[in-house]
Amino acid sequence: MERFRAEVEPAGRGGGRVVTARGELDLAAADGLWETIEPLLKPGVLVVLDGTRLSFLDSSGLRVLLQAHKRAESGGAVFRLVAPQAPVQRVLELAGAGSYLHMRADVTAALEG
Repeated sequence: MERFRAEVEPAGRGGGRVVTARGELDLAAADGLWETIEPLLKPGVLVVLDGTRLSFLDSSGLRVLLQAHKRAESGGAVFRLVAPQAPVQRVLELAGAGSYLHMRADVTAALEG
């Protein structure tokens, strides 16, 4: 069981950011991730959540992903999710969120559009 961590790095020009998430995105970690992502969602800014190292996702974590997507769309930002591992991908599919979230295969693809 890997403890959740999120790191923010700049992503090229325009103030974009890549948030790399590791470990289990559950009830204990969800609010912390939101506190990391929410201030980044400014008009015209691209925020990419690199979920390739997420090992677990529960409904609390799913809520944060959907909330980030909704806040980005309503505020003129762009939020993209990168290729989560199979167990996380399965949760997204079962919840019907896979078609709602802007998912990409890797960080490069997410940054390019």
